[in-house]
Amino acid sequence: MCAAGPGFSGTLSVGRYAVNDCSGSIRRALITGGGRRIGAELVKRCAALGFEVHCHVWRSQAAAQELLAQLPGKNHQLSCCDLSSPEDRQNWLKTLPGFDLVINNASCYRLTPAGGSEKASDRQRYWQVNYHAPLEIIAHQKNLLRHGRNALAITLLDCDVLEPDGGLKPYSEVPVGTDSYLATRIALAHKLLELSKEYAPALRLDAIAPGPVLPPVDCVGPGMTRILQKVPMQSSVGVEEIANAAEFFWRNPALTGVILPVDGGMHL
Repeated sequence: MCAAGPGFSGTLSVGRYAVNDCSGSIRRALITGGGRRIGAELVKRCAALGFEVHCHVWRSQAAAQELLAQLPGKNHQLSCCDLSSPEDRQNWLKTLPGFDLVINNASCYRLTPAGGSEKASDRQRYWQVNYHAPLEIIAHQKNLLRHGRNALAITLLDCDVLEPDGGLKPYSEVPVGTDSYLATRIALAHKLLELSKEYAPALRLDAIAPGPVLPPVDCVGPGMTRILQKVPMQSSVGVEEIANAAEFFWRNPALTGVILPVDGGMHL
């Protein structure tokens, strides 16, 4: 459950939004997983661009409250939902207004320890958070659009979904026990390209495929060093570069069905 902390002056919501759509004059942006790391940078960038920001979190509520209290503008909102729960997700979606910009940033990353066997519960979580949740959010927003006002949905993927020539890797099911993180990302990428044709021109669908931006929570210095040895540019990607890519998509209405690697050349 969300609880407002000291210094937070925006609107707090756990499924109680005013019913609105994209026909009004307010520009709204939804960022999932917006409390920390890349998500927090995207929240700050959207606020700087003048959006009324709706920051979704699940476990990072305190960090998100502190973040929203520091943003320029007003009427920013905090929203909580466990994206791994289909029931919670459907109840939450019913409360959302229409957005001009949606950024699907929330994800589950590499739950299986190196050399370990994937748990059935982890596989389920991967598919719910990394695949079903972003697609349901996008479909819900498509239904809220009104004639004459177009919108953009950006999804963060992973540069490992790309072949060296920039094409998508083929999707194939992974054996039981094998970590399915990447499979969910590849499946989502293929579905986004398919939907980009179906949803045009009302809703543009683009994606960012980041490389090594921030070390995973459990990745210490030597681990990150090994990762960067695979990167042609020999450096990590700044969170502001991910935000730059999102802004680039927003400012270029001719772009849809584009997966942009922001990875220092790692996919090569």
